[in-house]
Amino acid sequence: MYSTTAYLYQQKQQVLLIDTSGAYFDRRWQPVYTKNLKIHRGVDNVILFQFVNQDEKPVNITGSTITFRLISTNGDILLLSKDLEILNATYGRAKVTLLSTELDSIDAQPVGWSLERNTVTSTLYEPVFTDAYSGGRGKADVLDSVYPSFVPSEIMTVPTNPEISLDDPNRNHTSFVYVQGRPLVTFQMTFDNFSGNVKPQGSNTQLGPWYDIGSQRQYINQLERDHWNIEGYHNYVRFEINQYGYKAKVAGNVVVSGGAVTNIALNNQGSQWISTPFPNIDIVGEGTGATAYATASSGTISGAVVVTGGEGYVNSPNAAVNNGFITSIAFR
Repeated sequence: MYSTTAYLYQQKQQVLLIDTSGAYFDRRWQPVYTKNLKIHRGVDNVILFQFVNQDEKPVNITGSTITFRLISTNGDILLLSKDLEILNATYGRAKVTLLSTELDSIDAQPVGWSLERNTVTSTLYEPVFTDAYSGGRGKADVLDSVYPSFVPSEIMTVPTNPEISLDDPNRNHTSFVYVQGRPLVTFQMTFDNFSGNVKPQGSNTQLGPWYDIGSQRQYINQLERDHWNIEGYHNYVRFEINQYGYKAKVAGNVVVSGGAVTNIALNNQGSQWISTPFPNIDIVGEGTGATAYATASSGTISGAVVVTGGEGYVNSPNAAVNNGFITSIAFR
């Protein structure tokens, strides 16, 4: 049996607050070495500080406000600023807690850190020294050690007009993406009132043949995002889109009275529309606020119902039955 040793230890840093009373003219702050702080992204980090004087005795920090700062390596960007929590003022002990959410915006990188003290009895803002050479800035490493490094999502291309065609039985497909060697790929789809079927497919080559990966999902007037986790080893992945409804549009048959839409007469009933829930009708033209939906029977659009007439319509606006869109697909 293999065993691995894991360590739970406190990350404690000893730092110097100079005694300016004159009592320590013959003392020098002489640490053997100063170590880099380790700051791990993805988790909360608690860093302890022990404040001592030139004689390496604890400094009373009662009434002190001590600010911890993370600074970019070249010193021109303040990455984070946070006050320390006093643990024991008499013995000069304090801590700073760096929350995982506070580190999300900081990339893994070498950085600098510093401490500054202000007291209620003084107008001075004093530096806190980190090494034997009056250094006011220590070194730290922000690490992606606990969780994997952040990987930005990539975007798939979605067909601009994915409605089915009676003349072309082939389905519409997204662009294919290369995922060789990745046992798990997550896809996030964003919808805008989409109705239809979506099915993932895989292939060993860009030209196919393509095979189905699992079963398809049906969406009806989908507005919320949905996720697909594609498991297994596939060289290429794409999505087949079979959207409900084909050719049901209106041209010049929107009736307006008093600036509001009062009636919509559909002149092309189309085919392969689902009966419920009812698809929306988009009304585009001068004016605002008109809403309507279409009724369907036996796969064809049978009528239109105006919900709100809106206002400001002068000329007859255009209308079209809307079976929705997949607005974007991101993956990683």
